[in-house]
Amino acid sequence: MFRSTLQLTRQLSDALLQFPALVRLFECKSTQALPQLLAWIDATEGTLSGHRLVAAADVAGYKSRVLAPMFDDDRRGTLRRRQLAAAAALLHDLQQSVQSALQPHASKVEQARGIARHLLQIVAQSGAVPWDPAVSYEDMVERIWRFCTGHDQLKPVAAQLKTLLPASDIRLLLGEEIDPMDFVQAA
Repeated sequence: MFRSTLQLTRQLSDALLQFPALVRLFECKSTQALPQLLAWIDATEGTLSGHRLVAAADVAGYKSRVLAPMFDDDRRGTLRRRQLAAAAALLHDLQQSVQSALQPHASKVEQARGIARHLLQIVAQSGAVPWDPAVSYEDMVERIWRFCTGHDQLKPVAAQLKTLLPASDIRLLLGEEIDPMDFVQAA
């Protein structure tokens, strides 16, 4: 079964958008900085593991470096302070690791988004699939996708989309990109 590339990019993008708030917690020396970072790491690692990406191991490795002071015999400074120092030292590397895991998938989605817009523009201008308010949005997306995969001139473009994303993601992407007004005007 294919994993959703759209879902992965959304989840990792959301995680990265939460990162500045985590950095601010460390900057303000908040008591919640370390627990929230560890929770963020757990959630991000879960997302990466759920999509079977080996970057989950990188993220787990950074967590181990935050936890390492719990197991050393060096008693200089409190455990919490040593963990905070370790965590603060890793923040940039942790963010970079997640960003690196996201980048190839985000590039695929953006490339697919451009192709989907192109396909939708062609279909809308042709008037071959007019917008029908009586038909559900999902059915309209399905009709457009069937038209694209069945039309001899559009098949190669549809095939490009298929190489980038699984079919379920393609339908979601088309649903995001459709502007019903384009299809009403073509009718």
